[in-house]
Amino acid sequence: MKTVSKEKPEVIAIIPARGGSKGIPRKNIVDLAGKPLIAYSILAARHAERIDRVVVSTEDEEIAEVAKAWGAEVPFLRPQELAKDTCGIGETISYTISRLGGTNGARVYVQLYPTSPFRTPDFIDEMLSILYKGYASVSTVKEISVDPHFLFVQKMQGRKLVNVFGQNGGIPSWKKYFRTYALFLAYSTQKSEKHYYHVLTDKCMLIDIDTPQDLRWAEAVIRNGLFDFGF
Repeated sequence: MKTVSKEKPEVIAIIPARGGSKGIPRKNIVDLAGKPLIAYSILAARHAERIDRVVVSTEDEEIAEVAKAWGAEVPFLRPQELAKDTCGIGETISYTISRLGGTNGARVYVQLYPTSPFRTPDFIDEMLSILYKGYASVSTVKEISVDPHFLFVQKMQGRKLVNVFGQNGGIPSWKKYFRTYALFLAYSTQKSEKHYYHVLTDKCMLIDIDTPQDLRWAEAVIRNGLFDFGF
């Protein structure tokens, strides 16, 4: 555990990792280029200068042991009911924060999902430096390019598809949209109404491990040296 400076809030990275998974059995600790998947998030947080503690939240004893072996804290196991498919990640994070002492005092919580392994310590530090400029939260988003001419919906009856904006003109021009992408999320317990959204442009950072194909893609990126983790 790093020494917490009195001049800044304590920064706790929370890595949620449940034991169950459908697409890839035991996904959070599956081997990825010689390391368990969760290790990449642990190492990035441990090497980030602005992170004080790295905590893995899990109900699974094996995941807990793997996390500890790679340098994370597992101060408690969360209840099994907070590891079911029907349980939202918000409930898991809220429980973990409450067990860590809640939101009282000057603290920053960082959420790092192990299924998004392509992040660096420098990236984490950069995002936190932005948070310290007075934002309530900093989160990553990805661009979604949408041409409204090619947006269709299915009619309630039958299988006929119709354009979202109808066939009689009035179709808006092509636009860019953005959606949240859970590579990084940090929020401060200090009061602020400003939120910062960082647009991800690195294609590797957008790799999310959900299927065996995703795992093979991530393996190829690492084996070919296409991403520098910085640790």
